[in-house]
Amino acid sequence: MTAFQELAEYRQQFGLPSAGSPEDNTTIAKLEIGDHSFFGINSGSNPNRRAITLKVNPISRTHAEADAFQQAFEVGLKGGKACLTVDRSLCRACGQNGGVKGMAKQLGLSELEIISPDGRQTLTFD
Repeated sequence: MTAFQELAEYRQQFGLPSAGSPEDNTTIAKLEIGDHSFFGINSGSNPNRRAITLKVNPISRTHAEADAFQQAFEVGLKGGKACLTVDRSLCRACGQNGGVKGMAKQLGLSELEIISPDGRQTLTFD
């Protein structure tokens, strides 16, 4: 099963429309760190909204990426390599303006692979 198929199945559990369809306004993200996986949903569609205590810009704070990173933070995961899969392209706040990068640094990650409809990219941190 591909990463995008997993995200599609997760969407189905919540009765959400297919990613990219005309009625879709939800983002699903999956953060994998070691043996742990965390699915995030943007706050407008999330039935289990959580407070985001990570330091992140106000726009990214409501996004699926922040939801997934917050879950990893809450269980105390730190360091190592991780993979973030998102079923839509990173927005400017999460991508270009550094929302995802900042959250990865707060978890002390050494490397983050990001998989989105735009392709793959790898961020490395000191």
